[in-house]
Amino acid sequence: MTHALACLVGLTLLLCGSVAALADLARERHPRRRPHSGEALTGALWIVQAPNDRWFVNGEPVSRGRLPGLLASQPASTEIRFLPAATLPLGQVARSLAHLRAISPQPVGLSLPGKDP
Repeated sequence: MTHALACLVGLTLLLCGSVAALADLARERHPRRRPHSGEALTGALWIVQAPNDRWFVNGEPVSRGRLPGLLASQPASTEIRFLPAATLPLGQVARSLAHLRAISPQPVGLSLPGKDP
């Protein structure tokens, strides 16, 4: 009887540990997509528009008013990519892209979430 009890306690501890480990795995961050060949993050300026008119340039929060100065200060060899949040309406994405293209001396490319650029 004691051997069966020891096995049951061991099995219970193993099961509880496995369930606890699953919670840790579920919180694991999503893997980052690697840039496609020929598309390096170092030579590109990534402009991300999130909901509520929040803007990020290469991961740093930026106010919309600072965008023209940032775009104007980029070398001519810098690739400028616009990545809108997937939840933004199409009309807002189109207006934002047109605005970026109007204030940027270089061409601004559109990258869509989950799509190849």
